[in-house]
Amino acid sequence: MVRRPFRTGLSMLVALVIGWGMCESVLRMLVPQELFYSTWFTEGVHERDAEFGFVYRPKFRGAMRNADHVWMEPLQLDASGFRQPAIRNETGDSDPLRVIMLGGASMTFCYGLSDAECLHQQVAQRLDESIQIDLISWPGFTLGQDLRKLQRFTSPSEFDLAIVFAHGAEDYRVNSNWDRFEPVDDFRMIDSVVMPADPAADLAGELYYKSYVAAGICRVAQTPLRMISRFNQGQASGQSESHDQPNEQPDDVLSIYKAAVRLTELGIGRVLVIALPHQSQHVGPVTLPPSTSKKIKIIDLRSVDRQEFDWIAYGHYGPKSSAQLGREIAKAIK
Repeated sequence: MVRRPFRTGLSMLVALVIGWGMCESVLRMLVPQELFYSTWFTEGVHERDAEFGFVYRPKFRGAMRNADHVWMEPLQLDASGFRQPAIRNETGDSDPLRVIMLGGASMTFCYGLSDAECLHQQVAQRLDESIQIDLISWPGFTLGQDLRKLQRFTSPSEFDLAIVFAHGAEDYRVNSNWDRFEPVDDFRMIDSVVMPADPAADLAGELYYKSYVAAGICRVAQTPLRMISRFNQGQASGQSESHDQPNEQPDDVLSIYKAAVRLTELGIGRVLVIALPHQSQHVGPVTLPPSTSKKIKIIDLRSVDRQEFDWIAYGHYGPKSSAQLGREIAKAIK
């Protein structure tokens, strides 16, 4: 009698192991590792770097990938690993207006868009003067890191105008350490592609990246756990006193303003700070405070008419959105 439960338990364990192994094998045959773990680019886009942890590979030729819709958009990076500059030569002048764009991470990198559809290309197309616009934004990089990139890969004093983009909450955050970072040397990579952060990985740790089945279970378990977490947070916030945050912050504490001031100190004559719209929420102070410097101008596009906006690839701007924002930014430059 004692042996029967033992045999039943052992049989169930063996069946579980066999089933797990079969599922693992079938999934690995059907779904490439890069797609299963949602790497955003094809092989070789990243390389290790002592200062930043990783950088984008110079002269990369590959594609941007959207695992959800399984499409690929060709991507060509320049000699420094940035998207190709936008160059418009209307008058044949040897000294075009030089513009540098930074901030906004993957949104202004224009993840998912072709070269011609990129935001900086859309701006250049709508200007009547000779112009060269360089873009140094990279997915996964902060505004503070962009300033470091500017000094490492370019000569800031060569630029006539800098455009600082704000999109995520971190761009508005009041933080004295906004431009400081510790390089991480343990980025998880597949075929020289840094994998995006995945909250589901916290449930299984290293096993998440070694087993498709474990990763799938974690992803399914995420939803109820997230709902429980939100409920608990709601209960806690309901019990605590609410304190209204001011709509405006002094312009010397917001990250985008600090970045703008730093750019003028680096020798760039004019700076535009542009707040970009978010797909699903209002990010940052309701009203952006005006700049106290004549060299810095603030453009708030968060309330721009978005009737014709399109969104692709995890909430990034589509071609129509990029074109509409390009028109607004070109007006500001003019």
